[in-house]
Parts: sequence; structure tokens; C-alpha cells
Amino acid sequence: MSKAIEILEEKLVPVAAWIAENKYVNGIRRAFIMMMPLLMIGSLFLMITAFPLPAYQRGMASLLGENWKDIFDIPVSATFNLIALFVAFLVAQQLAKQFELDSIAVGLLSLASFLILTPLGNTSEFGQVITFAWLGSKGMFVAMVIGVVTVKIFHFFVKRDILVKMPDGVPPEVIKSFEALIPGTVILATALLLRVGMEHTSYGTIHDFVYKMLALPLRALGTSYIGSILTVFAISILWSVGINSGSMVNGFVRPFWLENQAENIAALQAGQPLPHVITEQFFDMIWMGGAGVTLSLLLAIVIFAKSKHIKSVGAIGIVPGIFNINEPVLFGLPIILNPIMLIPFNIVPIVMVTTQYIAMNIGLVSKPLGVAFPWPTPAVISGFITVGDLSGALIQIVNLIIGAMIYLPFLRIIDKASKKEEDEMERLEAEENK
Repeated sequence: MSKAIEILEEKLVPVAAWIAENKYVNGIRRAFIMMMPLLMIGSLFLMITAFPLPAYQRGMASLLGENWKDIFDIPVSATFNLIALFVAFLVAQQLAKQFELDSIAVGLLSLASFLILTPLGNTSEFGQVITFAWLGSKGMFVAMVIGVVTVKIFHFFVKRDILVKMPDGVPPEVIKSFEALIPGTVILATALLLRVGMEHTSYGTIHDFVYKMLALPLRALGTSYIGSILTVFAISILWSVGINSGSMVNGFVRPFWLENQAENIAALQAGQPLPHVITEQFFDMIWMGGAGVTLSLLLAIVIFAKSKHIKSVGAIGIVPGIFNINEPVLFGLPIILNPIMLIPFNIVPIVMVTTQYIAMNIGLVSKPLGVAFPWPTPAVISGFITVGDLSGALIQIVNLIIGAMIYLPFLRIIDKASKKEEDEMERLEAEENK
């Protein structure tokens, strides 16, 4: 096992370092992180309409009228149903910062390109209107691609200094705006040419092409049971060698989780069955205590540990662990680079994904509503919020017990060794004091 850890450390650390330093990965990851508070606000309004207490629902209807939900659905639609617009701007803006470009100008050009490529809908008294469907989660993948390509084109012109030059004495803001003229014109003209070209294909739009050829297959893999197992395993195995991997791994699959989340919200608003099990909140229910589901380990420590050192780690780590902060136990026990504890550390999340996935698929546990919440939300509470009823809390309790049972045999091995070492030190100290 020690040899395996050495190999993992040798192979994974350089790859993780490359990912952490990659400008494109960082730009996309930061864009989605910046968007999360907005989605949480939208989720707050969703919780107001979806709270599963009949007396509450009747009270709100009598207080605000039968159509009260329509009012609170407006901010939900303004966040989740326009998510592609936010992605188009933020991905380009955050990636532009990585290349030290004018981030606002690049973000706006990306947004404008996205709107040029978005098909128009029916004609109204105000003229043609943009199809709402592609502004939501279905258009998110295209929005990311547009953001990246916009930055690439803009950087090409800046790097070669193909820019409009202004005389000395002109305010910096004016200089920046004129510098964007040439690359901006090329970017928007390219988007227009692409739109016209796609109209002569069987797909009709770049949205339909990218969605069918790329987004759907990747989403099907990333949000499948196998994809979920690979996700939690990637996070755990990278943490095994000390790499903080949650945001790194999540950055690759979060766009697909968000699409599932948005479709669950749309189904909820329409009063239809929720279509998806896998959303980001599905994994938030799994990571109780943090990577490796170490809250299960802490429970086992509190109940069964005899070693003073391990009991002290449990006492120090239990409160942060409740709020999904597990550095005290990861480095205090330790778990990182510990051949014994890394076995359950990597196994437990896989087992929990399996039990929760099966329970949701067969209807024992409700599917995620799509409500986003802060990652430090404690277990049991997070489960209730995720699915909107007690089944989410109950599956978390069951999973915590299963996790503790898996951790326990390995805990006893290190606890016994630590206790033996402590007893020996006490014996030697007693002999010295005689």
C-alpha cells in the first residue's frame, strides 16, 4: 500500500499541479464559483414556493392568493432560466483576467456573440424575440465554448498588437474601448458568419449542433451512476496525496449538474415528476464532514476510540466536521498518506453514492429539487433541503452509520497501535519517576 501511495503521489501531483495552473480550467472554475451566490438566491425563492408542508402551502395561498407561487417564481426564472447568459459573460471575463486582458470588454463581446448565435423565436408586436430555451441550461455548454473562443481571438490580436492606437493624453478608459474595436469586430463578425453557415446545415443552429454532438453525450456520462462514482473517486484519490481536489474536479462536471438542476426546477414549477437524480446537491448530501465522508469516521472515533491522541483528534474535529470542514482529522489523525486509513477514505464515498443513487431511483428517497445551498450546511439539514422532505435526512443518517461501520475496523487498527504506544510511554515515564 505504501508503494501504491508513492506511485500515486509521483503520477497525480504533477497532473494536479498542471490543472491548478491551467488558465482555462481556472477561468471556467472561477466563473461558476462566482455564479453560485446568484443561484443560491434563486434557490431561496424556490424553497419559499416548494416547502413541503400542506399547512404552509394553504397559509401562503390564503395570505397572498391562489397564484402566489407565480410571484416567487419570477426570481427563480431570472436566475436559473438565464444561466447561459451569465456563463457566457463570466467564463470570458474570468478567463480574460487569466490572460491580463480587458475582462469587461471581453465578457461583453462573449455575451454579444452568444446572443448573435442564439436563434430568434416568434415575431411579436415588438419584433422578433430570442428563444428562451437556449438562454437556460441547454445553452450553457455553447456559452462556455463561446467564452473560451472569444478570449482566444481577443488574445490573438492583443499579443500581436493589432489594435487601434490612440494619441497620448487620451483617458485610459477611452483607449481600452478603442483597443477592443478590431478584435471585437472580428469576434462578432465570426459569430454572425457561423450563425449564417449553421442555418444551411441540418442542425440549423450552433446550439443544436453542440448540444446533440457534445453536451448530451458528456452530460449522460458525467451524470450517470458510473460518472458519479468516477467523480467521488477522483476527489478522494487526489486528496489521498494531499491535493485539495473538490473544486478542481467539480469544475469539469458542474455545468452538467447545473443543467440537471435547472431541469428539475422547471419540472417542479410545472408540477411534473423530477427527471434527474444527479445534481450538485446529490453530492453535497454525500460529502458529510468533507472529502472521504469523515463525519462517519469522527462518529466512530467519538464512540469507540481509546487512544488519547485519536480521541483528541475526534474532539477537535467534530465541530468543524459537522460543518464539512475536515482538515483537523485529515492531517491530525492523519489520513493523508496513511496506508491504512486511505482504504476506507476512498471506499466510503463510493458506497454512499451507490446507496443514495439506488434509494432515489427506486423511490425510497425523493430526488433533488434543485435547491442550491452553502457547502458548510450540516448533514441531515442538507438532506432535508435537497429533497424537500425527511427522506433526504434519513438517507444521510443511514449513510453515516454505514460509513462509520466501514471506517471502524481500520480505526481500531490505528487506535490499538496508538494506545499501545501511549501505554509504553506512560510505563517508561513511570519508571523514570521511581
